[in-house]
Amino acid sequence: MATDVIEQQGTSASLNEIAKRAGVGPGTLYRHFPSREALLAEVLATWVARVQEAAGSAPVRTLDDLVDWLGRLSGIASGYRGLAASMAASMDDETSPLREAHRASLEANTLVFRRAREAGLIDHDVDSGTVARLVTGVAMVAEQGDLPPEQVRDMLRVILDGLIAHSG
Repeated sequence: MATDVIEQQGTSASLNEIAKRAGVGPGTLYRHFPSREALLAEVLATWVARVQEAAGSAPVRTLDDLVDWLGRLSGIASGYRGLAASMAASMDDETSPLREAHRASLEANTLVFRRAREAGLIDHDVDSGTVARLVTGVAMVAEQGDLPPEQVRDMLRVILDGLIAHSG
């Protein structure tokens, strides 16, 4: 039930509405999920699996592959309206229930960018946290501006231009 409400209304959905649709009282919901972040963390278990699967299957041979990867990550982040902002707000909070989602995102980026380095696309180590913040920013802008995929892709290319190996 919570997933349905959050998919429809975003991460700022009414917790009372979630409790009502689940057929429980607000007190019961709050006993199981003492905060909005705790509820989001539970809902994001599926999100985490999608991020991990996407990283494992992402081809990394060309710049377009990296743009595709970041596009997929941005798309996954904007699967729930408000998720990118919720993630950004708690990104540095080690006690946040959203920590597992952050960890999954960072590990996925580390995997993909390590493979990009091995393929010669990037000539230095890339900080996954920095890339995650940049992609989160793009996801937030894309969501707020209701941007078409081509514009999101262009923004991701700008990010990658600073990361790719330049010969010469």
